[in-house]
Amino acid sequence: MLVHPSLRSGRRQSEVTLRRRERMRHTNTALARSAGLVLLAGIIGCGSDLVLPDTPASQENVALTKMQGDEQTGAVGEVLGTPLIVKVVSQTQQPASGVEVAFALSDPAGGTVTPPTATTNSDGEAVAMWTLGTVPGSYTATAQLVGAGGENQVTQFQAIAIAGAPDTLAAQSPLAQPGLRNQPVSTPPQVRVVDRFGNPIPGVPVSWQVISGGGQVSSPITATDERGLASVEWDLGNQRGVHKLTAAIDKATGSPVTFTATVLF
Repeated sequence: MLVHPSLRSGRRQSEVTLRRRERMRHTNTALARSAGLVLLAGIIGCGSDLVLPDTPASQENVALTKMQGDEQTGAVGEVLGTPLIVKVVSQTQQPASGVEVAFALSDPAGGTVTPPTATTNSDGEAVAMWTLGTVPGSYTATAQLVGAGGENQVTQFQAIAIAGAPDTLAAQSPLAQPGLRNQPVSTPPQVRVVDRFGNPIPGVPVSWQVISGGGQVSSPITATDERGLASVEWDLGNQRGVHKLTAAIDKATGSPVTFTATVLF
């Protein structure tokens, strides 16, 4: 049977086109399989090369730890020398950044903590400063996670506030009284030392000096007690007239205090 040449040519072109399409289909299938294997290998065997977005930290999967700032002692009205620092870590013990921590005081007399809410940094740490109140005593500050589940994540810091530096010296006994020659005054001179908030200061040395009348005191220096009080025995000299005694401390308002005793006979 004879076939016209034009028919034979068209048949050959169709066969070539089919073979090309088949080759392209096989190539695409191989490429897809190769890409799938590379992705699977990256997930299973090359985890360090696969970067996934961080999961936001929540108060239900982190832990709060006290780092520093506990058990300090400081003067009233002053900032404690060491900041309050807590650390928040994940279940894998990695620092949890961006977590809010609330700082508070159990007693308002304890002063202020700033900021009241701090956010953890890249090391998972939240920091606050504690300014003590004006009344001496023992106080407690707390740090607590903010948000759902945070009520069980609380830690405490303790601090003791003591009286500040001596600020004022004042008489606590009469400044003037009668007296007899060579005899002690009937009321021993007494002074009180307080800080700038009026808190008594113990252990402050008070200097006593007779400046008129020739008498003497039982001790040239006496220390204040827990109430901030210091006193001395004053024996008058063998002279008529006005006898004088001073009590003094360094750099204090009201210092020196001058006591007088008038001897008539």
